Amino acid sequence: TLHINCDRLERVFLRLGHAETDEQLQDIISKFLPPVLLKLSSAQEGVRKKVMELLVHLNKRIKSRPKIQLPVETLLVQYQDPAAASFVTNFTIIYIKIGYPRLEVSKQCELAPTLLTAMEGKPQPQQDSLMHLLIPTLYHMKYPSEPSKASPFVLTERPKTVQLLLEFMLDVLLMPYGFVLNEPPSRPAPSSPQGGSGTGAAAAQGLPQPPPGMSVYAVKRVIGEDQWSPEQLEQCKLGIVKFIEAEQVPEVETVIHLVVASSDTRHSVATAADLELKSKQSIIDWNNPLIINKMYKIYLGDIPLKTKGATVKQELKHEPVSTRVKMKILPHLLRSRLAAECFPANIQVVYDGLFGANTNNKLLSLTLQFVHHICMVCPDSNKPLGLMLLNGLTKLINEYKEDPKLLCMAYSAVGKLSSRMPQLFTKDIALVQQFFESMCKEDADVRLAIQEALSMMVGAYVNLQGALLNLMEALVAAYITKPEVQVRQIAMKFAITVFAPDHVGSRYLLLLAAGDPREEVSGEARRALRSLPSTKTEKEGSRPMPSFPEMVGYIQEKAAQRLKTPAKYIVGTSTLPFNPATFGEIVLYLRMCLAYSAGATSTSQSLMDMQDDAPLIGRYVQSLLSNEASPSSATKGGEANPVHIYMALLQQLLSAVGGIPVMYCLLEVVSVCPEKLTPNFVDKIDWIKGLMNTNKEDMRELAAQLYAVVVSTMSGNELRTAVQNLIKTTKDTHSPETQHGAILALGYMVGRYMNKRRSLMPTEPTPKENEELIAIATKAIGSFLDSESPLLTVAAVTALGEIGRNSVLLIPADGNGFTKLSLVDNLLARIPSGKETGKMKERAIQTLGFLPVGDGEFPHQKKILQGLMDSVEAAVFFAVFCVCLFVIYSCFHLTVLFVSCCRSQLSVK
Repeated sequence: TLHINCDRLERVFLRLGHAETDEQLQDIISKFLPPVLLKLSSAQEGVRKKVMELLVHLNKRIKSRPKIQLPVETLLVQYQDPAAASFVTNFTIIYIKIGYPRLEVSKQCELAPTLLTAMEGKPQPQQDSLMHLLIPTLYHMKYPSEPSKASPFVLTERPKTVQLLLEFMLDVLLMPYGFVLNEPPSRPAPSSPQGGSGTGAAAAQGLPQPPPGMSVYAVKRVIGEDQWSPEQLEQCKLGIVKFIEAEQVPEVETVIHLVVASSDTRHSVATAADLELKSKQSIIDWNNPLIINKMYKIYLGDIPLKTKGATVKQELKHEPVSTRVKMKILPHLLRSRLAAECFPANIQVVYDGLFGANTNNKLLSLTLQFVHHICMVCPDSNKPLGLMLLNGLTKLINEYKEDPKLLCMAYSAVGKLSSRMPQLFTKDIALVQQFFESMCKEDADVRLAIQEALSMMVGAYVNLQGALLNLMEALVAAYITKPEVQVRQIAMKFAITVFAPDHVGSRYLLLLAAGDPREEVSGEARRALRSLPSTKTEKEGSRPMPSFPEMVGYIQEKAAQRLKTPAKYIVGTSTLPFNPATFGEIVLYLRMCLAYSAGATSTSQSLMDMQDDAPLIGRYVQSLLSNEASPSSATKGGEANPVHIYMALLQQLLSAVGGIPVMYCLLEVVSVCPEKLTPNFVDKIDWIKGLMNTNKEDMRELAAQLYAVVVSTMSGNELRTAVQNLIKTTKDTHSPETQHGAILALGYMVGRYMNKRRSLMPTEPTPKENEELIAIATKAIGSFLDSESPLLTVAAVTALGEIGRNSVLLIPADGNGFTKLSLVDNLLARIPSGKETGKMKERAIQTLGFLPVGDGEFPHQKKILQGLMDSVEAAVFFAVFCVCLFVIYSCFHLTVLFVSCCRSQLSVK
């Protein structure tokens, strides 16, 4: 047998030697190469030796003649024979690798599926060789246009082959054009620390450095025995994209390939992959773990982790991909909720993008977008993730100063993280201070981003207590007066949100903000101060407002401190602790605290609404004054009673600036307890008179009331002197304002005197000298009913109504001159007149209603009722009706008449 086999091989040898042309040599090779290779499995060493000699000769002939074709198809069949010895298959694939590239393109395309089939179960190096043959062919493959038609590749039953092919394709797509694998020096550098990775890790172990995203092994198998030129590599990559477009493998397996290809430096490859990605965008499930895990793996490479078991061999370790690829992967991670939840891969991507050696502004921007995505999606229970994100963002904020837009994104991300994981921020007051300080230094755009971040962070501090709360108060106080309006705005927001509504210190800071020159600051502060918190937002155990004694004592303390600092404010010759706007808000807020402590619930600052609280305030003020000696009613340190402090603040502001609401507050508190409070004003009569001469009508009216309250508590002689002086002042024709104030003061003074006397001594008659003086005063007021000045006429009507409300008018019932009848006729005539103002009509109606109140036997009650009903107008009917109720209250016997009049009037109207 040995002789026969050797003889046959010798004849083949001779035929090869006698082949003179390429055609003859090709025929002999096609006929005899496959059976000759089979002889390599012979048990006879002589036969195997003869075959090797033949193959060596054949190789020399083939290499010098590149156009000679080999029987590739037969060799592929022989290579796949499961009975073939490994020695045979090892040599068979050598000739497949030589012959396949020599085939025509159409024949290569025809045999391409067979290459994949032949890979099954073969050693890794041989599989790599077959894939290296297959990849260039994919560019020329023709695929059916309709999915229903048979595909050239049938891969559904070969999952292992598909995975090998996809891995190889990914390495091809990652391969840089013109890359040369340089071997490291023969003496390697010292090894890197355990677990280290990066550009020097491979060389440190005596291996060449692979390109980004690849391992040393991956580079070697892509290069193969014959490295592709840049143009060939471009075609290979286009062929892979084309293969993916034809849906030869499941799309979920190839998403990462398209993403990598879309980052290619060659326009043709990147464009083709981008178009394919866009066409599949709506059908790709970006929350598929298979897709996301592959993206993270290619992005990060084989990073050694403590949680991993066995470490990857250095030759097989993949490096992280290039920055160019990372910038293509991140936008797709932004589409995935799962990507934001994959810990620790997500934080590794974040730190690489923020602080990696090869990062750039675009990658930084994408990474910060990914941080925003994580903050919105990740579970709020993942404390390690949140802590690392916060540390990374603060590190970036502290170190990065190049692009303001990126800084803005970083600040905004911190804000979103605080909303997601407030527990990370609660005890970190220093971070708030850092952001406040940055707002004072950064440009306007960055300042706005910090403001937004702090606005989101404020919710993390709503439950502060003890020392932390005190630190926050000091922090807000330090920044609520800064020059930058955004700083003041956000400091105000912290004051509103972090502290309970009855927290005295924060309310003081809000009062400072309420006097801010910028409306966006002052308006928000005023709204916060004047709105009672809802039950949902009110903190447990807190009250809607501070108590009056606490708040007024705190204000006094701060006012005294500010008067010693440059913060004081000078108005003319007066020095105020606050600017007028702030001071005005302070006294009005103190009045709200007073009303609240007295039991009122309204926070309105309308004078009409404020008057409704007077009875409650009166009882509360009296209780404070009655316990003046007890510690509970005094401010800290046993100082003055809170009522006196409140009055002193009102006088201080009123003297320097004025203000009708301030004047009302002072009048209110003095009126409710005149016996104890008016002595403080005995030496301030001239000051009150000055307020009665101001150019504001409402101020003069309130000052006249205050003057009446103070003077009415004086002794008889002083009272008579005051009345006489006022009567004299009413005749001062040089100043209508002075006359106006005197008329009103005269009416209020007489009214209070008569009311007081009637309540204290109801049975005793008024002393004759006082009665004469009152009659003179009443006639003096009545003389202005026909004044040419509407201002004085209104004052006279008001003053007469005040006297009539409290006592009998000391003028004749009828007859000539100024009588009760002429007064009623005068007032009734004004109501329907078209020449009179609305205020005049209102005061006339009011006075008519008051007349029977102070005089139960007023002789012209029926005339008043009938006259009012006859002069009813739609615009004033309600006011008329209300006044008539006063009349009915005093004159019950006229009720039937009143009802009949109302019915007749309503039927007409």
